[in-house]
Amino acid sequence: MGDFYSSGALSPSQQDLLCEQRFLNGGPFWHICSNGQLMEIIFKSEEDYKFAVNAIAISAAITGVRVIAFQVMSNHLHAVAEGERPRCEAFFEESKRRIRRYTVSQGRYVNYDAFEAKSLPIDNLGALRTEICYVHRNGFLVNSAYTPFSYPWGSGYVYFNASPHLKVARKYSQLPRRDKLLLSRSRQMDLPDWYMVDDGMILPESFCAIKYGEGFFRNAQHYFNYVSKRFEAYSEVAKRLGDSVFLTDDELFSVSCFLGKKMFGERAPSMLPPASKIELAKCLRRDYNASEGQVQRMLRLDRSLVRELFGPTP
Repeated sequence: MGDFYSSGALSPSQQDLLCEQRFLNGGPFWHICSNGQLMEIIFKSEEDYKFAVNAIAISAAITGVRVIAFQVMSNHLHAVAEGERPRCEAFFEESKRRIRRYTVSQGRYVNYDAFEAKSLPIDNLGALRTEICYVHRNGFLVNSAYTPFSYPWGSGYVYFNASPHLKVARKYSQLPRRDKLLLSRSRQMDLPDWYMVDDGMILPESFCAIKYGEGFFRNAQHYFNYVSKRFEAYSEVAKRLGDSVFLTDDELFSVSCFLGKKMFGERAPSMLPPASKIELAKCLRRDYNASEGQVQRMLRLDRSLVRELFGPTP
């Protein structure tokens, strides 16, 4: 990145201008994802997740798509990519084809009818920043053992973070033929020489455009703020994707305090009168997909009242 991130070298507005120019010179950009609400579990073991990452890396090489960010979840994929739409959709289909063949080879039947790509255009720099961070938050929200900076089956752990894996990784070209075949579970592939492999997985930092993606943020602190504080924006992204909207308890509490102050002039949600609590509960459920338990904890409502408000769980 050169002097782009030199401390104090540029003002925030100057940094934003450079980021904006980079956005305008690039593209088109897409958020490519499948619907996790419709699919059964696909990836169950560490080996499964590693293969999914390998499938994405191989598909990126085959189609020439630039992957800026991605994450493998237990039953769906997210990627922010740069390239023409048909090429990006071909990237997803190639990944899907390889994953389907892998599960068959494991003797498992998975119905892939709902494993379809949704390709949504990203039209401005702010949206690109939000979509990158939205992708990186997914694993952290589902699995409390991880942070957005440690989830291993995606690109989030290497954004603004030097990876320790590269020190022990080997170039793809240096691998024995047997190891190359295990990566793809097919015939030997001619993959780029800069693809690095460690413990049976092609490392995200070797095939994902990490530095390019980092360049859309002013600096590491700016990226961290996006990951941790833009709850309203993530809600809008989730609605656009048809994805579940969910926040951690701490994040939802921050939202509850903000809404309590905005709607009723009271920052402490538990101190609201009953009618206001009910209105706020409906808002948290409707706009942030808060669970019954979360609403009960945030507002200190009786469990039976919460269930009555939201009706039976489908």
